[in-house]
Amino acid sequence: MPEVFHFKGKKAGAHLLVLGAVHGNETAGPKAMDRLILDLQAGRVVLTQGALTLIPVCNLKAYQQDVRQIDENLNRVMKWHDQPTTYEQKLANEIVPLIQQCDILLDLHSSHCPGDIPFAFCDYPTPDNQKLVRALPVEYVLQGWPTIYQNNPAIQDFSTEWFAHTVGKSASTLECGYHKAPEAAEVAYQAILGALSAFGGIEGQAQEHPQHHILMKNYVIKEAPGRLAKPYKHLDPVAKGQVLAIYENGRILTAPEDGYILLPNPAGEIGAEWYYFGVSA
Repeated sequence: MPEVFHFKGKKAGAHLLVLGAVHGNETAGPKAMDRLILDLQAGRVVLTQGALTLIPVCNLKAYQQDVRQIDENLNRVMKWHDQPTTYEQKLANEIVPLIQQCDILLDLHSSHCPGDIPFAFCDYPTPDNQKLVRALPVEYVLQGWPTIYQNNPAIQDFSTEWFAHTVGKSASTLECGYHKAPEAAEVAYQAILGALSAFGGIEGQAQEHPQHHILMKNYVIKEAPGRLAKPYKHLDPVAKGQVLAIYENGRILTAPEDGYILLPNPAGEIGAEWYYFGVSA
């Protein structure tokens, strides 16, 4: 069972659950929550109402090895498994009951490339989800993730946001920046405080951030050996016809229209997502 920290305010209110290190090599969440736990214990941050549950490290074995996963992607198997067969499926069975018990879920992640810009997902734009996302310290918000996966039965999107949505909870996934960037932990820390403020957990009005929404249109699976056409960074603008990736056999992949390359992974393995494409919403 992942280590869980629970805090309760004096007054009734919303229950925020924060997840970190769903992928073991993503350390911003654990660092931010370790800091917040000390601040809560010392009284530097006071939970005035509601409840706060923190799981700094969801995927402990992967975290200890500084790898993304042990058997499979935990953020693709986040549902109840009657007969779990992998390490991540067993973890999912421990985490999903905690999602069922909360009101709001904030899942803290980070991304592959130095210089990556923090952003949030708003997969299910309900009023409370939008309220949560507006309180996060990011300039960019991606939407449309469930739609791009719904027609591909080979990739099942059993993500934390998906599960939260199925049980009637508000949720967002926050990508805090590059895995190893020290400022990513600060983004994660401020995001937790922002979420608490937005739903009345701590005193002070939540700061809403100007945000640009991008609609995800598709994704590209790396089918064979190849490389990205240049050292693309997440949210780099691209023009229609611009070369995005090149296979060793000479096949070229281009941008279908003006937009953005999203989450490019220069070290992507064959059979995994190589990059995504989106346009201004």
